[in-house]
Amino acid sequence: MIWWLRAHAVTAWVTGLVVCFAAAPVLAGSSVPTLAMFSGVSGSIPVPLVLPVMPACLLLYGLGCTSASGGSSHAASVRSTAAWRAGAVVCTGVVAVVVALGEAAWLDFPLGFAVARNLLGYLGVGLIVRQLLGVQYSAIAVAAVPLLCALIGPGPGGRPHGWMWPAQGSGEWSAALAAVVLFGVGMLATLRLPDRTESSRASP
Repeated sequence: MIWWLRAHAVTAWVTGLVVCFAAAPVLAGSSVPTLAMFSGVSGSIPVPLVLPVMPACLLLYGLGCTSASGGSSHAASVRSTAAWRAGAVVCTGVVAVVVALGEAAWLDFPLGFAVARNLLGYLGVGLIVRQLLGVQYSAIAVAAVPLLCALIGPGPGGRPHGWMWPAQGSGEWSAALAAVVLFGVGMLATLRLPDRTESSRASP
């Protein structure tokens, strides 16, 4: 277990998670303006809702990195690497939700739940892309999600479109459902589909 954590850069993505949830309440009043290239309506996305991109990308990077000699020893010591990856992602999601609830209760931070929700959604998108296309595209896909929301802009009345779950507030249960579904599909892909990263390492 210790070897697996070291080989997959656990320190990096745990640090990213801590920085994300520490900075989110501090930057609660900041927002990223949307370009609104398609809707013609200007708006903004709160910075805390974009911050989870960082720990999500770091976690996806960590899941894909092993040392040069780690592939064989990893396969010998761990029977199912997919289970380890899934366990790491689930633990990260649980910690994020617990921290979000704590920030909402003790710091009166209303976007805490939305930050945890977006982390789950971003991880789901990244895991799906990782299993289908490869780890090198997973971080790009995660970063593209809030960028796409910023390019399209808000809907009528300045509110985000219904499908823009990353830009919704904590009280939008449809956004929470979308993030949970993406996370669940990503977990299923991790457990059921072959890992393209390990397959590419195994191929001559």
